[in-house]
Amino acid sequence: MEQNQEQDQFILGGKKAQQLIRKARLRSTLKTIGIIMVVTPVILAVIWYGLYHLRLSQGDKVQSEILWKNEISAPNVHISNQSLKLDSFGGETYNQTYKWLGNQPYIWETVEESYNLWGRSTGRYGASGAISPPEKLRSSSSYHRYNSATGDRQMVFYHPEIQYDSYEDSISLLKQLGDNTLVELALSFDHAYTLEETQKLLPAGLQPVWFWADAYTPSYKKYLKETHQTIAADSMIIYGFHGEQFAPYGGVNSFINSVEQLRKQGKNFTWEADQVHESLAGDNDILEPDDITIIGVVVTGTAKQLEALQNQAYIKGSTFGVVFNAIALPN
Repeated sequence: MEQNQEQDQFILGGKKAQQLIRKARLRSTLKTIGIIMVVTPVILAVIWYGLYHLRLSQGDKVQSEILWKNEISAPNVHISNQSLKLDSFGGETYNQTYKWLGNQPYIWETVEESYNLWGRSTGRYGASGAISPPEKLRSSSSYHRYNSATGDRQMVFYHPEIQYDSYEDSISLLKQLGDNTLVELALSFDHAYTLEETQKLLPAGLQPVWFWADAYTPSYKKYLKETHQTIAADSMIIYGFHGEQFAPYGGVNSFINSVEQLRKQGKNFTWEADQVHESLAGDNDILEPDDITIIGVVVTGTAKQLEALQNQAYIKGSTFGVVFNAIALPN
C-alpha cells in the first residue's frame, strides 16, 4: 500500500512530478537568462563596432567626394582641413575652406555635409546661399551677391555665348582702391580659348588661380540664352580647375581625374560629373586636356598689379570677389 502511494507521487500531475518540472524549468530559465546576459553585450558590442566603422568609412568616402567636387568647381576655394562628427545613423563632415589672395590665404566658409549609413548626402555641398542687398540699395547697372558666412562679395561670370543687357567692369574701379589692397577678380572672356591660348592672354606677372571651363551641354546653354542668367561663383553649375601652382589639387589633369573619380566611385555628385563629361569629352568618349576650352579665369593680386588688365579686348566682363585691405607680410 505504501509502495503504491510512493509510485503515485511520480505519476503525471503528482506533487513530486510537479516539483521536478518546476525545478527543471527554473534551471532552464536561469540558464537562458545567463546565456542572454553574456551573449547580448557581445552582440551589441559587435553591432556598435560594425556601425562605428561603417559610419567612419562612409564619412571618409563622402570627404573624398567633397575634395573631388572642389577640384571641378569652387572658384579659388581650397579645403584646408576636414573633420567628422558621427551620429547614430551616419554623420556630418566639416570642411574648412580658404581662398588665395595674392601671396596670402584668406579664410573662407566652413562647409557642412550630412550623410547616412549608405554614404548618401542628406544636404548639399556649398548650399549656404548668398546675401542679396535690399532692392532700394541695388545698383541699376549691376546686381551684387555677398557670401552669407563672410559678407564678402561673390564673383559673377558671363558666358560668352549669351548676350547680356550689361556687363560689370570692376577693372575700371581698381584705381579707387589702395595700391596694396588684395583683390580677387573674375574675368569673363569674349569667346572660348584653349588652355595654351589662355595662358598667353594675361599680362606678364599675372597668373590665374582658377580656370572656368565651358562645360555646359547644349540644352543648358539654351536655357542660359533664354533667361540671360549670369553664373555666380557659388553656383552648383560652374565648373573649372585650380591653377598648376596648387598641385596636386590643381591643373587640368587633376580636374579630369576628379571628374572620372566622381563618375565611377561617387554617390553624391555624379550628376555634376556626368554633365562635365558629356559637355567636354570628345568623340571617343574620353575626357582629355585638349577637349577643354576656357571661357574665363579668376586672378588675384594687389589692385596695382591687376591694373595691367585694363583695355584687354578679350575681357568681356569683370567682377570683384574678395577685396581685402591688409598689409601683406614679406615672403
